[in-house]
Amino acid sequence: MPQTQGPESASLTVPIAEASEGNEALERLFCTENDLHVVNEEIYFQALTGGQTQETEPRREWLTFSLGNEVYALDINGVAEIIKPREVTEIPRVPPYVLGIISLRGLIVPVFDLKRRLRLGAAEQTATSRIIICQDKDLSAGLLVDSITQVVRIAERNIEPPPSMLPDLDADLVEGVGRHQGSFLILLNLDGILRAGVTVR
Repeated sequence: MPQTQGPESASLTVPIAEASEGNEALERLFCTENDLHVVNEEIYFQALTGGQTQETEPRREWLTFSLGNEVYALDINGVAEIIKPREVTEIPRVPPYVLGIISLRGLIVPVFDLKRRLRLGAAEQTATSRIIICQDKDLSAGLLVDSITQVVRIAERNIEPPPSMLPDLDADLVEGVGRHQGSFLILLNLDGILRAGVTVR
């Protein structure tokens, strides 16, 4: 039976790192009262080049989040919203990483334990845990993660194909590896994550 939504089920306000003006796509996804401004790769590059940047250089925006001690990212175009964890209704005969289903404004959405989906162990819900509601074509699901970090913009030249051997991860779950502020981000393939589980159209 679907659980009654309480105050804890309200969408969460998430701080967004804006690298430039006119970030209208992010404003539609998230409502922020106090935007978080961080020094990112674009600003660092501007400092090195005296403010002369390649405005036409292709860039993609990624939502970053933590699973354990590692930081992962999803293409922001596949993210609909972020909510706090809530009660789920369990369903039979599903993979272990499918926690169950929730009702989100009348829509039935399956919820995945993303940590278990990537074979990194089971998630433990804490005060910082969040569910990322994702949409990819005709598929949708909520992904339980340990915490949300920020949204970053990565130049296409800083995105590389996944290594030939990725321990504990299936090749179809990883889109590539992104370099951002001197560190590496594992860029997840949302289509691969959603296709392997139970999804609701």
